[in-house]
Amino acid sequence: MIRLNLVLRPLVLSLAAFAVTGCASTYGAPINGERALSPEEQRLQAVETKLADLTRRFSSSEANRDQKLSGDLGSLRGTVEQLRYDFDNSQKRNQDLMQAYDTRLKALEAAQQAGAAAQVPPTGDVPTGGVPVAPGAAAQPVAPAAPAASSAADEEAAYLKSFDLLKAGKYDDAIRGFNAMLAKYPQGNYSDNALYWTAESYNIKKDYPNALTSYRSLLEKFPASPKVPDALLKTGLILQDQKKTDQARTAYQRVIKEFPNSTSATQARNRLAQLR
Repeated sequence: MIRLNLVLRPLVLSLAAFAVTGCASTYGAPINGERALSPEEQRLQAVETKLADLTRRFSSSEANRDQKLSGDLGSLRGTVEQLRYDFDNSQKRNQDLMQAYDTRLKALEAAQQAGAAAQVPPTGDVPTGGVPVAPGAAAQPVAPAAPAASSAADEEAAYLKSFDLLKAGKYDDAIRGFNAMLAKYPQGNYSDNALYWTAESYNIKKDYPNALTSYRSLLEKFPASPKVPDALLKTGLILQDQKKTDQARTAYQRVIKEFPNSTSATQARNRLAQLR
């Protein structure tokens, strides 16, 4: 509106000048009881017509720009969501690496302790030569395996491979990859994320029954997952689109109650207002 005033202000001043000139001019004689327009008034009328047309065109331009800004804002929100996911995933990956490192360190310490105990001879087994002799063959310390660390690495690789398929738009392949990972690691470090992105893949494909099933599996199996607020919100959106108003309202209210400070709660409040 400020820009509109700046653009139209010179025209308004010109109109005022025309109006003053018109008032000072000698008007024509009345024709059929109505006074004919003076030349100044005719020019003023023409300028007013152009001004009205310019105003309409400028308003239309503003509306188009607002639409473009709205599209840009939607794209920005998508980028923020992706960055938020990458950040959460990075944090979880760091935690998993630290846990694997701690497991390997404890295993190494246990192996060292076992080796030191095996090298101490029993009392009385020292011959005259003063060289300690173990009673029988001494047990060789065996380095314990670290299956947990290996399993975590394999799970992470399977998860990232499936997620790359999802980002590439290969939703069916991503779903198969996530399902295979979940079958092998049903309670793994990435199982909650795998369920969420399986649901998202179905959602993008408009396969809403399977999307709801996957969202609900996440809510039931991993209630402490950071993906729960988003899963609840997406569940409500699908139910609202299916005209299941009461169930959608329940999902939105749960997001607001259990995760009041989340981004999903803000969106849930907006959606809930639409249901009233």
